[in-house]
Amino acid sequence: MLSAELRDAPRPDIRRADHPAGPARTLDRLFSRAARRNPGAVAVRDGPYELTYGKADTLSERLATALLVADVQLGDPVVVHCTGHRQALIAQLAVLKAGGVCVPVPRDLPAGRAHRIALVSGADTVLCSRGTRAAWERASCRQRLLLDDAELWKRTAARPVDRALPRSAPGEPAYLLTAEEAGEWSSGHLVDHRAWYLAMAARARQIGAADGTVAIAEPPLGPAGLSAMWWVFGSGGTLHTRPDGPGAGPDGAVAVYESAAYPRVLDALAREPRPQRPRTVVLVGAPCAPEVVARHVEILPGTALRAEFAPGGCVLPWAVNAYRAGQDMPSGGSPVVGAAPGVRLSVRGALGEDLRTGQAGEVCARGRTLPFDVIGGRSAPGRGGVLLRSGFAGRRTPDGGVELIGPRPATTP
Repeated sequence: MLSAELRDAPRPDIRRADHPAGPARTLDRLFSRAARRNPGAVAVRDGPYELTYGKADTLSERLATALLVADVQLGDPVVVHCTGHRQALIAQLAVLKAGGVCVPVPRDLPAGRAHRIALVSGADTVLCSRGTRAAWERASCRQRLLLDDAELWKRTAARPVDRALPRSAPGEPAYLLTAEEAGEWSSGHLVDHRAWYLAMAARARQIGAADGTVAIAEPPLGPAGLSAMWWVFGSGGTLHTRPDGPGAGPDGAVAVYESAAYPRVLDALAREPRPQRPRTVVLVGAPCAPEVVARHVEILPGTALRAEFAPGGCVLPWAVNAYRAGQDMPSGGSPVVGAAPGVRLSVRGALGEDLRTGQAGEVCARGRTLPFDVIGGRSAPGRGGVLLRSGFAGRRTPDGGVELIGPRPATTP
């Protein structure tokens, strides 16, 4: 049963009031630019199926027009819950082009979670598939559009594209990333277009543009897929999905995994006589333990590893550790991380005070490449952006890094 506070809470207004100056970069325009340059290039290779940039751009414009006809307004949250990666891309592009906020939901949704997501986001509209529709039948969403319904696409093809598209803006929210909190609560991290663009641009500067193939091995709309997609689409590459198992992807590609899933991937690779060898592995989510790094070096000795700490379903990295092929690897102990570009890490005590080097507290962060607000969760406003709380305990090291030492201390609010 939902807590009374969440059940009775008013629907949040997640439109952002400020419009910071800067280059006119939005995620959907980034994709459209790649589509204009090379419309026949493959954007998503999902098993035996392919979706080109030009096709995805055209279909998403039609679907965005349908959303406007369905009365989706600027800043409205729209849930995206699909069974396939191609559907998921078209749906996300459509929401962004319409000026809405994507609320991505992984395919395998736990029972009862849909209602909480609808409440915390305030979403009235769901873009889903026949295989995911049942999850939303009792949620408080007003309308569901089935992306595998041929009649929907007949109607969109017969209607001219709305001339107001695209309605996205760099300083407006692009995503509401939901995550479980303690007990029955859910929270949502609001990310604008510019923060996501800057975070992916920083990754490209550090390890190179994803102008070839980026491989993932998870259902659509999971953290690894969200982390990979805008990085690869920004440079016109291909998102290669592997629904049939945890292989490392094509030789020479980049593979992106959730940190928690990577030990299982390594175990699977260790059983293969000639495992595929990506040039780089990117991990997102929970801290990457030193023993996992050592196992990676043992099985994929020529593959660079980049571990991005992104707690609470945030996807965008708070901190990064990069290990080059041939580099001496850590052994034992707790992982030590350094702040990602555009991020300021801190360690806070029970009263929210900034702790000195060596003192244990909760790892917190703020920055221009992170969410600008949190709905239904723990955060604090302040200069330089909202202060985000990770739920992880840590302590600052003498060289300026942060050692992640375990769960959040019980005394931290």
